[in-house]
Amino acid sequence: MDEQTALVLALQLVALFSIAGALLLYLLCKIKPESGVESEESSPGAGKPVLVTSCDNAIGLQIALHLADRGYRVFAGLKDGAASGDSNDSASARVIRGWLKHRESLASISLQGTIVALPLDVNREDLLHESVDIIRAHLPAGKDGLWAVINTSGVMYRGRLEQQDVTHWDAILRTNVVGMLRVARTFQTLLRSSQGRIITLGNSEGEEAGLVAYTASRYAIQGASNALREELATSGVKVITLNPKGLSMDFMLTTPKLISKPDAEVSVDIFGHLEFQPIVLPPSALHVVNVAITCGNPKRNYTLLKKQLWRKPLHIFTA
Repeated sequence: MDEQTALVLALQLVALFSIAGALLLYLLCKIKPESGVESEESSPGAGKPVLVTSCDNAIGLQIALHLADRGYRVFAGLKDGAASGDSNDSASARVIRGWLKHRESLASISLQGTIVALPLDVNREDLLHESVDIIRAHLPAGKDGLWAVINTSGVMYRGRLEQQDVTHWDAILRTNVVGMLRVARTFQTLLRSSQGRIITLGNSEGEEAGLVAYTASRYAIQGASNALREELATSGVKVITLNPKGLSMDFMLTTPKLISKPDAEVSVDIFGHLEFQPIVLPPSALHVVNVAITCGNPKRNYTLLKKQLWRKPLHIFTA
């Protein structure tokens, strides 16, 4: 083989390997998780402190238990007081107490997650400021910050606008919009020190008859979150909205109920937890929550439910 032929052959081999490499890189870039979000969150809970503003509703209770199971130190807001007290006999309080009791029975296993219930109502400034003191008292020595605040507080009333009482509008806007602003203002200091994040439920990108005032509140939350994101950007605090499109807000904001057996005993699942309903978020939506709460460079908005499930009547999911 002469020198010129060898040179041509070498160039052909280089071109062939370059094409193969480019094709491989293209295929790797095309492979994405089915859910449309990152394949896995950046890190597990590892005892990071997270506040869920309302566990009095189904979505808040489910998220709080999910994050505690994943190793987070979850501060669970309850309007009627701390779950450790005897005065609160709500289903949410009983589920949290049951979770803590079961966790105590596993003391021999090294587990980081826990739940600290505290009195919190987004419409009451005194309870909001009191919750800051409670959170600080339960943080490890030398720590003074929250990793995330997840605002699950909210109310809704169905009914045609002409038939609704103005007091319903006031309650919706006061809790959903003004309450969200109060939460953001109250916990900014704890979030700045850890460069944490505020997570809210945004609008569902759709309108429904009978929910005019509620829909207005959701669009207001979305707009406020967008503006707040710009305002807090220099402090390192991230603001994320979760799009609940395809999920029933009636079920998400409803008061949980314990599941009882025919003999009136409360059902317990295989993990020793008291069972409750409704379970509103499927595993894929909980994965989106995981990504939103842990990703180092999160998106501004995440959709909780996969697009192919939007039109299906899915309101209660199994674990």
